Amino acid sequence: MNLRPREKAIRYGLHSLSDLEILCLLLQSGNREKSVFDLAEEVLDLSENLNRLFDLRLEELMEIKGIKQVKALQILTGIELCRRALQRKNYQASVYQPDDLVKWFQLEIGPCFQEHFVCVYLNAKGKIIHHQLLFVGTLTESCAHPREIYHDAYLYHANALIMIHNHPSGDPTPSSQDIEFTRCVQEVGKMTGIPLLDHIIVGKNAWFSFKQHQYLD
Repeated sequence: MNLRPREKAIRYGLHSLSDLEILCLLLQSGNREKSVFDLAEEVLDLSENLNRLFDLRLEELMEIKGIKQVKALQILTGIELCRRALQRKNYQASVYQPDDLVKWFQLEIGPCFQEHFVCVYLNAKGKIIHHQLLFVGTLTESCAHPREIYHDAYLYHANALIMIHNHPSGDPTPSSQDIEFTRCVQEVGKMTGIPLLDHIIVGKNAWFSFKQHQYLD
């Protein structure tokens, strides 16, 4: 028995749906020229089988014939809700390993075409107090400074911090500038008593932890 996505979800749960069927539920309906399944297939192709889902833009979706502003916003709203839920989940948990933050920031800044530099501030229990996007750089570099990093650390009464930035190339291997900057911030952390726990570099599908590679020893 072939069930429509809505009926299948009600009977067996959303987890039983394929990616295509999930998109059909989001889109809700097709038009005179295309069925909802046709539109969902085009969105799936555009997102490269969901690999680019978090990169999709309103204008890009509206280039699909049959998807106007309302349907494009339906899709983007679902994506934004997922992003916010992941952020809230990270705020509630203690951060012990870089893996605890990687998925969040791979989605948040991994696909960006410019370098984004973020600091995550932690309390004594390792829980996130605040995270702050401090700089957006050029295509190849950001321009962070320890002064701004530790200004917010004092402002939020942080016990420790983690730095995260992306490499638009997708290769998270640290540059010599990344290494030098990390050591500089580490020294400031020792002097202020607010240690740098890690510096994580994310690409879209890969990441690098200074702590795991023993750069902070």
